[in-house]
Amino acid sequence: MPSVSPPRARRALAVLTGAALLGLLPAVPAQAAPAGPDHSTDVTVPDTGWSPDPVADGVPRPPSRNVAKVKEQQRQQRRATALDAVPTGFARDGHLPRDLPPAAQPYNVNPAPVVDRGVHDSSGVRMFNFLGKTWDHPVAQAQWGLSNLAAYRLTNDPLFLQRAVANAQRNLDRRVESRGAWFYPYDFDLSRCAGRPLLRAPWYSAMAQGQLLALFAGLAEVTGDVKWRTAADNTFLSLILPATTGAPWGSWIDPNGYLWLEEYPVTFGTTGERVLNGHIFALYGVYDYWRLTGDSRAVAVFDGAASTVRRYVPNHFRVAQWASNYSMGCANPHVKYHQIHTAQTLKLYEMTWSATFAQYADLLRSDYPVPGVDANVSFSAGTHTGYTFSSTGAITGSKGLTLGRASIAHADQRIRVRGRGVHYRITNGALAGYLVPEAYGRRVLLGKAVEHVYTPTRVLSFQPGTYSGYAYDSKGTVIGSKTLTFSKASMAPLGASAWVNGRLSYQVTAGAYLGYWLPETAGLTVN
Repeated sequence: MPSVSPPRARRALAVLTGAALLGLLPAVPAQAAPAGPDHSTDVTVPDTGWSPDPVADGVPRPPSRNVAKVKEQQRQQRRATALDAVPTGFARDGHLPRDLPPAAQPYNVNPAPVVDRGVHDSSGVRMFNFLGKTWDHPVAQAQWGLSNLAAYRLTNDPLFLQRAVANAQRNLDRRVESRGAWFYPYDFDLSRCAGRPLLRAPWYSAMAQGQLLALFAGLAEVTGDVKWRTAADNTFLSLILPATTGAPWGSWIDPNGYLWLEEYPVTFGTTGERVLNGHIFALYGVYDYWRLTGDSRAVAVFDGAASTVRRYVPNHFRVAQWASNYSMGCANPHVKYHQIHTAQTLKLYEMTWSATFAQYADLLRSDYPVPGVDANVSFSAGTHTGYTFSSTGAITGSKGLTLGRASIAHADQRIRVRGRGVHYRITNGALAGYLVPEAYGRRVLLGKAVEHVYTPTRVLSFQPGTYSGYAYDSKGTVIGSKTLTFSKASMAPLGASAWVNGRLSYQVTAGAYLGYWLPETAGLTVN
């Protein structure tokens, strides 16, 4: 197995090569707002009130068997794999992990507030309400612990560290040791979509294993306490043990030879559900374990799990011009999780520098963009029609409007209507409450929407021709432009892409177009 040295022992360089026009520089991490005349702001409104949760997409039920007895049977399973065993037998494309700065690390985000408004017990441990009592919930506890750890790194307030430790310790106290690995149980049953078997308590989730692995690794890094390193070592082992009957497991290799970190492990083989977001969140935990240890086994699992994403997203999860599927076993488009998939594939690009993942993120963004916006729509003079639609895209109402001159209205959503393209939902004026179709030159959302920042920078290729770039102020007004003609092919470092004033546009980070957005046109190619 190839190995990668620990982060502190290596350098990460990306050099742009091949052609040099526009005063090119080596590719470097992109800036959200590079120097230059552009002052446009992102008008996309993120959804901050929701996070992935394995119970949210199933129905909890009372346990249907003796949970304590089953756990004891699982504990009787002898050690089957040594702690230094190397996982093998799955496809690897060569996606090696890259060291990210603290602010960009996948779980060092969403710092917790001081006041916890969620369900928790007296120890500050996140809980789950069901059947009139509270239950332990490993993913919720892992996510809350990671959120508090992020807040502690930001503030050094011991309150946040205490909470992170409490949520981590609860899972150590509840662990089931089986085959030498540590597993963290759900003690209630969970039913899934039609045709999927019931998860019978105690059940285990690679998503929980991965997120708790990240929490243990973070606590080991922050506190230096060896018990958290021990917890991380034994939790990582749970993700490399082979799937088996009668014992907990979290990963399996599908008939095509690809590694899955299974969010809902019931049976393995072709019946595995293969949940995309849970697989990637577990991969994040493997990444954090690699950051802590430099372990070549973590590199192998990281590469295998990333290769699975590369293999299956285009043909099994992506739904062209609509929201992506939640899982392969429950192949239903899911609007909320689609945004998670989009963000995750972009993060995988940052973590691997594999351009394929940036391409996937851009495809998913185009299929179903983040719907929330807070911006004005510019209407040209002429006739416009607003619509209302059913959930299937059928027109249920319409209203016409004729303008003698250009006008402005506010929009709070930019959404894709099934089979009918992208529309703006208008909140004021004659078309308030109606959706109007996006049409460059006629109806344009002013400002910058659904921006993707590329770290490291990608490459924007120019064929011979003439290209114009534009700079905008915070209201979407053009405040500058630059037009250049090239007699031969050229390249520039690409720092970001977004819909700017209704057009997909590209922002370079060096050279003559620094600070300008170039609208997509024939002759421009992103690599």
